[in-house]
Amino acid sequence: MTHHTPSRTRETIEQLLSAIESRDLRAVERYLHPDVVWQNVPHPPALGRQAVTELLANVLCWSDQVRWDILSSAVSGETGWYERVDRFWMAGEEHAVHCNGVFEVDAGTQMVRSVRDYVDLGEWRSRIEPVMTQLASRPASEVVARHLDAVRRCDPVAMAADYGLHAVLQRPGRAYAGWAAIADYFDTVPTRLGDAEVLFGPIEPLGKDQARVAWRIAAPGGASHSGIDTFSVLAGRITHQLTELDGEDF
Repeated sequence: MTHHTPSRTRETIEQLLSAIESRDLRAVERYLHPDVVWQNVPHPPALGRQAVTELLANVLCWSDQVRWDILSSAVSGETGWYERVDRFWMAGEEHAVHCNGVFEVDAGTQMVRSVRDYVDLGEWRSRIEPVMTQLASRPASEVVARHLDAVRRCDPVAMAADYGLHAVLQRPGRAYAGWAAIADYFDTVPTRLGDAEVLFGPIEPLGKDQARVAWRIAAPGGASHSGIDTFSVLAGRITHQLTELDGEDF
């Protein structure tokens, strides 16, 4: 049987914490065991990598920044105890909750296989739940505006943040299904744009749950590309994007 030294256990746990701070769900999944169990005590546990990713995505993807400050920690064998202040910046404000987590690491895969997080529920319910409820109720135009701001900044993780885990981005000739595939696509956008600038027209609401925006890419050499994106939104997340091009893709 393989055993983790305390230093290896600490390294694995803190790699997961760093991935959480990155808000990149692909990085988070790399440090979660396929059969991971994550329980925010006293709530029922999330079972399996996909369920845990969905649990974390609820707050990570709506955060503009995440920082989990470690106040104290102790590691023995394959178990680590981490007292933290979890900080989330959402809707322009910082929200923080105190937590104490028990992390267990699988030595064979160097992944976290179990988390029992003891959260200050009073802080969570008074500080974060109301913000998440408000973000989930935003009209499509507000969700799309946040996404377009990330495109202007050429921040691939932020570009993907407003998409649901099972969203589909449909472009001519290809569809990208799922958050990870959409994030992989957005990783290519800054390089493909180069020195070009994306210019967006006004966001046109199509009811509460849909919005459309025309865009144009202006390149220094005079070449341009243009099209229209139509977004469908459910519970504050983009579930489908249809891109229609006026000519060739960029």
